[in-house]
Amino acid sequence: MDYGWSWHIEWQSSFEFHAHHIDQVIEDRVTKYQRVMVANLTRFGKSLIIDGKVQSTVSDEFIYHESLVHPLLLSVKNPSEVLILGGGEGATLREVLKHKSVKKVVMVDIDQAVVDFAKKYLTEWHQGAFDDIRSKIVIGDALDYVDNSRESFDGIILDLTDPIKGNSSYKLYTREFYKRISNIVKDDGGVVTQATSPSFSVETFSAIYNTMKTVFRNVAVAITYVPSFDGLWGFVYASNHTTPNTLSSDAVNELLKTRIDGRLRFYDGETHSMLFNIPKHIRERILSETRISTEANPVTVPA
Repeated sequence: MDYGWSWHIEWQSSFEFHAHHIDQVIEDRVTKYQRVMVANLTRFGKSLIIDGKVQSTVSDEFIYHESLVHPLLLSVKNPSEVLILGGGEGATLREVLKHKSVKKVVMVDIDQAVVDFAKKYLTEWHQGAFDDIRSKIVIGDALDYVDNSRESFDGIILDLTDPIKGNSSYKLYTREFYKRISNIVKDDGGVVTQATSPSFSVETFSAIYNTMKTVFRNVAVAITYVPSFDGLWGFVYASNHTTPNTLSSDAVNELLKTRIDGRLRFYDGETHSMLFNIPKHIRERILSETRISTEANPVTVPA
């Protein structure tokens, strides 16, 4: 068996990894901020890999992106203006634009190379979303954008890379940053962040939840299994008005009928109920968490 360049090795901790067989490396580039690769994985097909971690694959990206976007936006009454931080593939943008009420989406990504990769290689992800007249793409630092923004948003979606120590995202999982976010979300709006894996870094997942609780009145978590990530993935939703876990399955299905244009492959009322039914051991962990991520002591993933 060949263990050379035909394998992508992804470390979940110092003691475990997951390996994906690579059929073809389409392009591999080191940018100013990170290493970006588009490759065909034997099981999952075309895939975006950043800093050694699979970000999404053509076979199951919809699971992650629909879970990130739709519970939040359905919990907000008629969201019109949405901010995406990260999301370079364009798939989060694609899902936001399915909401009929949305008039403007600002997507801020730090790395032009990722957006260029998406436009060139990931058409299945963005499906033309970059060219939608409602889309405004900003290449820049998310923290700077939030600090200098004079706008407010109905929904803010943090579709960021994992908080790896020293990378471009770890400062965006802190109490200081969530306080900045709270200044530009409307009173009846909401925020969601991807929150790493309860399977491989439950301590990071629970710390993100606990940190959000120090800034927003209402905070809820959701989890789902993403095959290409080889484990559960977590999301944290926050608002001073409402949170998605208050929506019933029937309410979600009714909202989807009236508010969404386009087909959803994963998310509906039944899936919504599944996302917010958290197993007991994870509930106990997040409810007992005391750590708060700060700029002085930020939370990071194990590997």
